[in-house]
Amino acid sequence: MVDLRSRTHGPGAMRAVNLVVLAYDDRVVARTADEDAVHYLDARVHPGDRRAPGQISLALVSKKDGRSASGHENSARYSAEQFASIERAAGENRTPLRDAAGSVVGTVFGVSADLLIHDGAVVLNTKTLGGTELSVGADAEGRDIRAQMVASTRSARRARDAAQAQTPPLAAEELALR
Repeated sequence: MVDLRSRTHGPGAMRAVNLVVLAYDDRVVARTADEDAVHYLDARVHPGDRRAPGQISLALVSKKDGRSASGHENSARYSAEQFASIERAAGENRTPLRDAAGSVVGTVFGVSADLLIHDGAVVLNTKTLGGTELSVGADAEGRDIRAQMVASTRSARRARDAAQAQTPPLAAEELALR
């Protein structure tokens, strides 16, 4: 899960965060008697956001097993109204979400929002949604947004691993004891 602590990024670290929202078509639960459809959205910090460098995960919710509350990896629950707000805020900053075979499996939205904690998950505050200048389309190298996110986190992991490799063994042991 992305680290947005203020001691790392300064005051306001969870305000006006540029986000990539992955809306998979198969992560919509049909309407019930009590509520409209529920969308399980995978939201991540945009790799171009000031808080992305150094992050080994950009996911707001990092649940990768069958025990995750939503039943979907890296997803949090949003109401139909909240999803509609995300769609409106993204405007034209959206692109088809494709699987490895190239089939469209959803939509990727680019938005900016404050973040908050709800039921133990970091989620978008849909009352603060706005557009973002950071595109969710392909970059100058032709990489789609998911490839850009992978490149960002891969770079962070390499930097972390290089720093750990340079740490003297005794210092590493001392750090582990803290």
